[in-house]
Amino acid sequence: MWRNPAAWAKRRQKAGCPICRRGRPRDVVAVLSASWASAPSRAPLPGYVAVVAKRHVVEPFELSASSRHAFWEDVMLVAKALSDLLSPAKMNYELHGNTIPHLHVHVYPRYVDDPFVGGPIDPRRASFVRTRDELLRIRRAIRDASMRARRRQSSRR
Repeated sequence: MWRNPAAWAKRRQKAGCPICRRGRPRDVVAVLSASWASAPSRAPLPGYVAVVAKRHVVEPFELSASSRHAFWEDVMLVAKALSDLLSPAKMNYELHGNTIPHLHVHVYPRYVDDPFVGGPIDPRRASFVRTRDELLRIRRAIRDASMRARRRQSSRR
């Protein structure tokens, strides 16, 4: 994609962005304040979730300070919800946008026996198909964490 500068420039624009053209990412499991949480049934690791910005920007620094804060709060909310639900050994975060230049963060719970121990996550090497029940548990964990965060915010006001 980068080798064709015109195609890349078009894809970087809101009108050329596949997420913006659809109006949201695929496989949304939760709508948060500044983002969507997306969890496809096939994923590199069982607890994988992508946190996708609602605003079309390519880089996080393109967000205003308040929008940037809200986006990263959403990422942390999702990571904590997944950690509480799945008890991984470690949480990993990846931010690329090399294929879809729309701000999103890949959140990966890592496990002592996952297929990528000691190296980077390579979805071409392994993937998991999650059941509807597993995706529902992820959805509920994120939704419940979001509701708790909203209650905390409203009690501070």
